[in-house]
Amino acid sequence: MNTDTVECTNSRSLAIIFNEHLDNTKECGIALSQLFSNLEEPDAFIVKIKKLEENGDRLTSEAYDALELLTYSEFIYITEQLVKSLDDIVDGFNKTARLIDICHPKHIEGAAHEILSIILSMIEKLQLEIAQHPTHELVRLRLCCKTLKVSEENVDVIYHEWRKKQRRVIVLSLIEEYNWTEILGILEQTTDDAYHVALLLERIAKFSQKQNAS
Repeated sequence: MNTDTVECTNSRSLAIIFNEHLDNTKECGIALSQLFSNLEEPDAFIVKIKKLEENGDRLTSEAYDALELLTYSEFIYITEQLVKSLDDIVDGFNKTARLIDICHPKHIEGAAHEILSIILSMIEKLQLEIAQHPTHELVRLRLCCKTLKVSEENVDVIYHEWRKKQRRVIVLSLIEEYNWTEILGILEQTTDDAYHVALLLERIAKFSQKQNAS
């Protein structure tokens, strides 16, 4: 079973589903950015983010259903992991919004703005690569992985420096520090999920290259 067979078998190709998934995720990330800027009236943005997360769940389910119709193979295994990682990104945005709704912070920490901006740039790069599915160029994907790895490492530094500052200088109350540690931790994990998408696309490209050579 190769990727061409996969795409021909489904009424809606995986390429279409994946593109819609990332478009939906980017819209969700933009809505989260808008929430960050509208803490006094957050409800509409929280509702919008939840609806986008539910749409992501629908797309995830559609992708899994399509894969279940196929004979199980290494390609299917890798693609299932890709679907999960795509879903994890939009879930991360929704979890962040839910925590903001629960904690009701008076302001957004600068680190949160920085990390979200990086995640959105990572999603934009993934959109360019997912648009090539299933005919990925391995060289392009390797470059994408390197770029996203740098972004993921930058977020690790931002999160670490923020936590170090809280320990060395009393900036927030203990409750606020706990809340923001949890919120920033989710955003940091979301950057990992975005990086994993790139790695899995690279694995798919390697698999396809191996299949075509055999």
